This record gives sequence, structure tokens and C-alpha cells, in this order.
Amino acid sequence: MRRDDEGMNAADLFSPHESRPGIPPTRVPWGSVAVFLAIAYALGWAVSLPLWLGDGLASPLFQVFAVALMATPTIGALIVTFATVPKGARARYLGLLPFRPIGRKILLFLLWPAVFLAIAFGAMLLADALGWAEIDRSLATLTAQLDTIGMTDVELFLVTQFLALPLGVVMSSVAAFGEELGWRGYLTTALAPLGFWPSALLIGVVWGLWHAPIILLGYNFGRTDALGLVWMCVFTIIVGVLLQWSRYFTRSVWPAAIGHGALNATFAYPLFWATPDMDPLLGSAVGLPGWILMAVLILILLAARAFRPGPDWQPKRDPREA
Repeated sequence: MRRDDEGMNAADLFSPHESRPGIPPTRVPWGSVAVFLAIAYALGWAVSLPLWLGDGLASPLFQVFAVALMATPTIGALIVTFATVPKGARARYLGLLPFRPIGRKILLFLLWPAVFLAIAFGAMLLADALGWAEIDRSLATLTAQLDTIGMTDVELFLVTQFLALPLGVVMSSVAAFGEELGWRGYLTTALAPLGFWPSALLIGVVWGLWHAPIILLGYNFGRTDALGLVWMCVFTIIVGVLLQWSRYFTRSVWPAAIGHGALNATFAYPLFWATPDMDPLLGSAVGLPGWILMAVLILILLAARAFRPGPDWQPKRDPREA
């Protein structure tokens, strides 16, 4: 396979000495990809149907349905992988193996929660500085909400929430794995022959539209129209580049799952300081200020040449070559 030294390609997902059939793929299996997407989308709508027929986002079982929704890409990925990928290649195709390089995985396991927590609060501060949203520094809104459940110690509540963050990241990562085995596992490998950037853009759009069953109920942006889906796609494209980079950087889906879980666990924390009239598009990390900060992070990675093949993946050159 020809190596593109200007960026990542399919071979970068695997060892340069990989010999198992089917990996890295030499062309996109579009038929299998279509089946995978049909399963993930159909199951996603099926799982979300009770929300549409009931109380929507106000349903007391919303979190249960949301976790079930997150599992649908994994179901599609497993069905298609077991049906189309040779037995010895399945775990690597999905990004479950190899375990090496260990150091890179541990690095991202530790960094992702800190990075996304910084982006979450940085987005809040950026929105406040630009006049897009106002920080509720008195915590009046949070205090009123806690009063309704008989809790009066706001500081204790906040401290408890931050102490529970590591556990929250772990729990969120377990749920996020249900998505990541599909997006950064199966689909990233299947679309790798397109090149990193085209595949990241396509997966970002697919991932964003897959959220339609809950976005159209008002999730994330408070909108129930196509514009909410557009904004979700912008968000998933940008954060998808970071998560897909982690798959290439480590050859593994596990850091992407941790990153996705860390994102889900940390992005809600600044909302404790949100005012009731805060526009999610302008004041939250899933909106414009978050997009800006994540884009800056991508530019930093580009400047650091992190999107080029790593030295341990470079082909050996014949010393006799000029």
C-alpha cells in the first residue's frame, strides 16, 4: 500500500507488518458500511420511539433510553464485522487490539478527562468574555434548584460533584464504548482507504445525523428542527476529528471511548453556573465556544505534526537508495 507522508492513511491503523487478511483494508466495503448504518440508524429510532410516544426528554427513563441508544452502533458493528471480516482479523478491525503501544493509550486515558474539562470551562469563560452568555457567579439558579430537593449547602454539592468526576468518567466511558466501537472502531477502519480527513468528515456527519431521534426532541440545543441537527453535525465533525486522531495515534478504540466518556461527563459541569436564558449554541461547550476551543486544539496537533505517520510506522528504506 502506498504511504502518504503528508497524513495518516489506512496502514497507520495497524502494524506495518500486519499480515492478517482484510486489514488494513485496501478499499471501502460500501455494501457492508450501508448495512452497518442501516442497523445503527434503525435501532436508534426504535429505541427512541418510546420517548416520542411519551414525555420526550422529560421522561423519567430518558437516561435508560439514552444508554440503550448509545449501544446501537456496537450492535451494527458486531453484526457486520462477524459477517464480513475474517475471524482472525475481527478484533483488530474493530480497534480492540493491539494493546501496544501501551504508553500512548495510558497518556490519552489520563489526558482526555483533563482536556475536555478544560474545554468545558474554557467555553463558558469564552462565551462570557465575548458577551454570548452570562455566568451565574452567585449560583442563584443552582441554589434555587437545590432548594426544591431540600439541599441547602451548594458548596458541598459542587465539591461532591467534582470528587465524583473520575467515577463519572468511567461510567460515561462504559456507555460511550457502545458508540465508539461503531464509529471509531468499525467505521473508521472501513473508511480508512478514503484517507484520514475525508473519512473523519464523513463519520462526523453520519454520527451527528444518528443523534436525530433525540436532537429533534430538543436535546443539546433546545431545538426541534433541522437546524439543531446541523449544529449537532458541526459539533460531531470537530470532536470526531479528535477522537478519530486518537484511534490512529494509538491504533485502538479504547482511548476514543475514554475521550467520548470524558466529554459526556465533563461538558455538563459548567452548566451549574448557567443562567436560565443561556443559549446552548452560544454558551456551552457543545456550541460555538466549544467548537472554537476544539478547533484550536486540532490546530495545535497539526502544528505538532501529530497528524502525520509516527516514526515507528514509517517503512524501512533501503540504505542503497539515494
